Amino acid sequence: MRTDLALDILKLVLLGLLYLFFARVLWAVWQEVRTDRRVVASHAVNERSDTRAAPVPRPHKAPKGRRGRVGRLVVLEPKARRGATFALNAEITLGRDPGSTVMIEGDTFVSQRHARIYLLEGQAMVEDLGSTNGSFHNGNKLIGTRLLHPGDRVQVGYTVLEAQ
Repeated sequence: MRTDLALDILKLVLLGLLYLFFARVLWAVWQEVRTDRRVVASHAVNERSDTRAAPVPRPHKAPKGRRGRVGRLVVLEPKARRGATFALNAEITLGRDPGSTVMIEGDTFVSQRHARIYLLEGQAMVEDLGSTNGSFHNGNKLIGTRLLHPGDRVQVGYTVLEAQ
């Protein structure tokens, strides 16, 4: 009799934990969808307001690196900024700060001064600047400083850049 009662209680606890798990998954999906909508909506508003302004000439693309070295960074994500290039002459800073080389607006996962990419003896290095949510190098959380090779990807918030 006591065994049946214990099993019934364990079943209810397991069912409750299962419902909590599904609620957490749904919450995470909802947050992701809601954030993407806000970013897309803000870009749509910016694009509409830009159509009234005079056309802005497109900057020349920065040259690719030579001999296995990184010469530029190209934005892959988000789609609104895809293709933007940044030459790696000295240092590139990533963050929400207006003084950053790559200023990332509207992404709450990005710190004011999030990461930097710089040249050290001709080699490109990437470094997280103590950001809250971290930076990622080829999908792995960036700890300290890492060497960048052509084809490597750096992610800061929703922004993904490829080293070329």
